[in-house]
Formats: sequence, structure tokens, C-alpha cells
Amino acid sequence: MPAVVEDHRTPAEKRYHEQKAKLEETRLAKMASKSHRQRVEEFNQYLANLSEHYDIPKVGPG
Repeated sequence: MPAVVEDHRTPAEKRYHEQKAKLEETRLAKMASKSHRQRVEEFNQYLANLSEHYDIPKVGPG
């Protein structure tokens, strides 16, 4: 069993995986900068600013 693992990816595949890892790291850092409470408050503020056109209409009696 060989001790060295060979990388058979093309240079383009290597760049793609490197870029994907960088973007994932950036995304995780951005998410970690806000607490759950802050994200919920921002989402609630976003929902409060939507017009009533997007509200679910009541259908039926009651």
C-alpha cells in the first residue's frame, strides 16, 4: 500500500477546489460574526418591511 497519495486532478480542478474552499471559509466567517438572535432580528425586520401583498390571504370561514 503506497504511503503517498497521488493527486490526479487537473490544474483547473485544483484551482476550482481552492476557490471553493476560500469562498466557504469567507461564508462561514460571515455567519459566525452574527449571533442567532441578530440573524432572527434582521429576518423579522425584513418581514415587517414587506408589503401586505405578500401576506397569506385567509381563505374560508373564520
